[in-house]
Amino acid sequence: MIKVMLVDDDAPMFRFLRSLIPWEEMGLQIVATAQSGIKALQLFKELMPQLVITDIGMPKMDGIELANQLRQIKSDVRIIFLTCHADFHFAKKAVQVSADDYLIKDELTSDMLKQSIEKSVKLMGLLHSENTVYREEFDRNSDILKKAFWKQILSGDHSEIVLNSGRRLGIDWKDPYFLLGMFHLDFASLIRRYGLQDKQLIYYAVYNITRELASDVNGLSVFANDELELYVVMNYQRNLAVNAQEDFRRFASDLKSKVEHYLKLSSYFVLSYEFNRLSVFPRVFEELKVYNRGLYYDSSSFQVMLPREVRTFTNTFNPKGEIFKETLLQKFRDHDFEGFVAEMKHLAKRLLADQPTPSSIMIHLSQWVRLIEYEAGYEIDRTLFYQGLESTIRLQELLQSINERIQRMISDGSDLGSSGMDQQKLQLIDRYIMEHLSVTISLVSIANHIYLNPSYFSRFFKKMTGVNFTDYVNQFKMNLALQMLRNKEMSVELIAAKLGYSDRTYFSKVFKKYNGISPVDYKNKDRNSK
Repeated sequence: MIKVMLVDDDAPMFRFLRSLIPWEEMGLQIVATAQSGIKALQLFKELMPQLVITDIGMPKMDGIELANQLRQIKSDVRIIFLTCHADFHFAKKAVQVSADDYLIKDELTSDMLKQSIEKSVKLMGLLHSENTVYREEFDRNSDILKKAFWKQILSGDHSEIVLNSGRRLGIDWKDPYFLLGMFHLDFASLIRRYGLQDKQLIYYAVYNITRELASDVNGLSVFANDELELYVVMNYQRNLAVNAQEDFRRFASDLKSKVEHYLKLSSYFVLSYEFNRLSVFPRVFEELKVYNRGLYYDSSSFQVMLPREVRTFTNTFNPKGEIFKETLLQKFRDHDFEGFVAEMKHLAKRLLADQPTPSSIMIHLSQWVRLIEYEAGYEIDRTLFYQGLESTIRLQELLQSINERIQRMISDGSDLGSSGMDQQKLQLIDRYIMEHLSVTISLVSIANHIYLNPSYFSRFFKKMTGVNFTDYVNQFKMNLALQMLRNKEMSVELIAAKLGYSDRTYFSKVFKKYNGISPVDYKNKDRNSK
């Protein structure tokens, strides 16, 4: 029997999971249940289950942290995640670094649970068929070993010892031909959608999406950088029936699409020319990096390098006088973000015309942003921001990253400003809710409406109102429901639909939560009082 532990802070979930599948008939024994990550950790040490099915969103110790702790104790434990957060758009890919599957509670069926468990059991069989001690050591160090292998290849060490270490990692370059690709995650789109503290998690999510896609293409290997770049190598034999470059293009296109779909992030991909000797790998890698730098003023997201195709810039960006810098500073002082963006567009046109060296642009623009930060006394995520800014590879990426930073600073300044500014924003939010009563209003949609970063808007709104955004919208709609219920010609079903609740039962539940009485009882009470 395979020992299973269930972890969820909602006790009824255990009964639901037990009822979904015939556990014992499938060779599974639920040896423990825990309603917190801390308790689960304690029981795990005592019982050592092979499979843990755990909720993600738990207080004190969430499911992701629990999974990391469990793997330190037992590296081959299988993990399946459960969550209610269907809109947690990057979790599904991010958590696969340490989990076999990700299941949304509201959508969970017996077939889905059965398939996920069968997948985990299959992986257990593969792991136990190998030497356990070696496997545990390998799992702990595979990423480190892979980085070491990549570093040796780039250094020109292509000895049989190095190649054998690659084979143990699943990288068997036995064919003569190679293609090399560089994938870069757009920093501006990242800070627009997420907090800078989430950068590493997002990067691992992208890494995992890339590896998942690469597993479906013969001869494809993925290597991680320390920043926002990934390197992809295709090793292949020429074949009239297979077009390797076309396969690589299709892979790159799929990767960009999935990153856009799951994470809402932009990216850039450059592909090398074909080469047929491992000995020239370091040279091609350096040529591709130089070629990529030459695309600084290019806006396209996919490019293929031609042999010996290198472009360099010789002009130096040297803005004359202090007028432009002072104009930007004044726009910031006036909280005129639209004016700031307009000035940056003027700058972009000038830079596109002159095409100075990227490094000279970086020096001046980062100095200007630091000056604005210094005057505003703004230090939030400063180190993380400049690390990301220095990794930008396109002009549009650099300028948009600065715009995002300035917008965040202006928004934070508003947060620290007068209550009148808070009231003005609240009026915009109320108006938006009134105009979208019949649909579900997400935090992201309202944040975009008032030009704020979603993660920042969440914190800003809680500080401004004392409640989270979902509670505020529900309370707003329930206040309107009270007024509508006084109209005897409007049914509860009609009111629910007008307020964006397609299910009457759920509407009644929300109404009672905020008003302490069911809508039917309130309607009858109001009728009797007349």
